[in-house]
Amino acid sequence: MKLFDEGVFSNPEWRQPARSLMQQNKKTKVAWLYTHLLFRTGGTRFVLEVTRRLQESCDVDVIVERASPEIRKEFSQYGIEVRETGLLTSTSMIYWLFFPLMLWINEKRVRRETKDADVVISGMFPMNVVAAGLNKPTIQNCWEPFAFFYDTHMINGFTLPKRLLIKTLAALYSGTDIAGTRKSDIITTLNHSTGEWLRRVYGRDGVKTYMGVDADFFRPVSGQSSQVKRNEKIILHSTDYTMMKGTGYLVEALPLILDKVRDVKVVITHTVENKKERDALLKKAKTLGVDKNMEFIGTVPYDKLPEHLSHADLVAFTGHPESIGTTASLMVLEAMACETPVVRSIGCDEEVEDGVSGILVDPRDKVKLSGAIVKILMDKDLGKKMGKEGRNRVVTLYNWDRVCSIFSGVIESAIQKHLSPHTLTKIPSPSR
Repeated sequence: MKLFDEGVFSNPEWRQPARSLMQQNKKTKVAWLYTHLLFRTGGTRFVLEVTRRLQESCDVDVIVERASPEIRKEFSQYGIEVRETGLLTSTSMIYWLFFPLMLWINEKRVRRETKDADVVISGMFPMNVVAAGLNKPTIQNCWEPFAFFYDTHMINGFTLPKRLLIKTLAALYSGTDIAGTRKSDIITTLNHSTGEWLRRVYGRDGVKTYMGVDADFFRPVSGQSSQVKRNEKIILHSTDYTMMKGTGYLVEALPLILDKVRDVKVVITHTVENKKERDALLKKAKTLGVDKNMEFIGTVPYDKLPEHLSHADLVAFTGHPESIGTTASLMVLEAMACETPVVRSIGCDEEVEDGVSGILVDPRDKVKLSGAIVKILMDKDLGKKMGKEGRNRVVTLYNWDRVCSIFSGVIESAIQKHLSPHTLTKIPSPSR
């Protein structure tokens, strides 16, 4: 599939805006609104990598509801100030019980913090709603529609009380989310798969930015992990204990994998701790007789990721194919950069070339999932070939400097579009 065939690379509007602030020798002031920077997820990495590169030509401030001290410190190393608007964020139940008040606090404080901003970039709900009310050029960096409102597969994975709460919130506020997104001057999104979701939910097209990987940092690391037995085959998997990661599918396929390949261990990292769900997975594994072949190692420090990825025989991404969250995976790309072959859910067909840099599979079919994994584990030469092809693909197509270049063009275009507004072409919204 040909990537980067839309947006800044084919439309001169993104490349040559009329009289930009940069052309006037004035640094553009950018305010990037995000809900929280509490976990080292792909979203946090995306914001950091793009804003630190934008900082070379713009004045960038990141405004969030909450940020962890460690992540705030990492941003500050690149001269980026992370400002907080409140004590609570969307990870708190209290936040949602008092959401109108939380939104009012956000709007009041963000308006003050963005007074001098030339352009505002927002993330997901509710920051898109806050941005829409600022009367400034706005870009919504919308990787996907807000999963808690629209991703039924993820929602159904929660307990009944949580499902009822989420559905109530969706009924109350999904219209507000849609209105906020439709008011954005420009929307950016990750790829064609996420773009399809934008059209279905919001009736808008998005400029495709794709993800990026630091291929100088994520590269093959030689040697063998001290945690691994000499002949043990390692399947590395990352989870947040939702259907977006589909860890349960991997557990169910493990008995079939062990029938073909001995000494296999599934090493599971997480971005969010959830002891209850972890215990449930271990209980399922014990029932299947494979609990001794699984190890949960928690959150891996960022500087250790290349080592873990390189020492794995393959990385398995097994999210539910119809879940919004399966349309992009930074870990898949980072594994490819480390020359580790990938077995990936069919939720996206752009990151992995099926049969070339990895294998695409529907993880709901445990026979096909186990077959794809076994195929790579049993053929060392195939794994090496796929690994090298994967790194070549990442180095060529998934580059943070390229992503930042797209954002630079979109920022200038948003400013000009705001100065000379015209009617947006809307795509009819199909029923959800």
